[in-house]
Amino acid sequence: MKAFGTTLCAAACLAVLSLPCLAQTSQWNGSWKADPASLTYEGPTYTVETTADGYTLKRSGAPDIKTNCNGQPNSNPDGSTTTCTKSGDTYQLETKRDGKTTSKGTISSSGRTLTRKTEFYPVEGSPFTMTFESERVSGGPGAAGTWKQTKFNESQDTGILSIQVNGDTVAFKETDNDQPVECKLDGTDTKVPNGSMSVKLADPHTLKVTYKGNDGKVRRENTFELSADGKTVTETDVTPAPTPSKMSLKFHKS
Repeated sequence: MKAFGTTLCAAACLAVLSLPCLAQTSQWNGSWKADPASLTYEGPTYTVETTADGYTLKRSGAPDIKTNCNGQPNSNPDGSTTTCTKSGDTYQLETKRDGKTTSKGTISSSGRTLTRKTEFYPVEGSPFTMTFESERVSGGPGAAGTWKQTKFNESQDTGILSIQVNGDTVAFKETDNDQPVECKLDGTDTKVPNGSMSVKLADPHTLKVTYKGNDGKVRRENTFELSADGKTVTETDVTPAPTPSKMSLKFHKS
């Protein structure tokens, strides 16, 4: 599943003699269909402080993020600009880089629910939408208060995971990606949009995937566990602070 928009790859034999089947008739190979009923998700907790000229997002262990809602482009540390306007309890945001729109979004609150919906316009690939819902822990009115993220959705997500091991490489197509990515199976970092990832085979039935940002910091760690009969894969995603979350989802061989 995607937290910063990437594809996955699977892992390889530690030694050809000890795991000859992976390169030839790997149980990992094939298409895997997600079981939505199996999804569990525990998202991060954060605080929003609102003022007349905008809002500030606060997360434990991270710098505060102030957004000015004056209808003017405001510079971001990464070189992009964000324009925010407010109408009632709804914030509208547009981010641009080099004069081109990279995302448009809304943040709206209704009683005990806060919804953030953002449409992204990547340099490569089709536009996609991500929606996050949070439940109020305390505070108010409007967006002000402490929130617990409880749901998320991505428009590109097909629910189909594809894995194909071939020798010392694997073609891996995640549920929210247009094309498969071919990766080496030696555990080295593989360049992907917005960073890199590496893969290790902990044992014949466990794959561990680590995602890093362009700054080299770990952004997400995934574990894929293959059932003894080779019919089910369980994915567990863990995102570290300052936006800690944990997700688990089962896939059945299709």
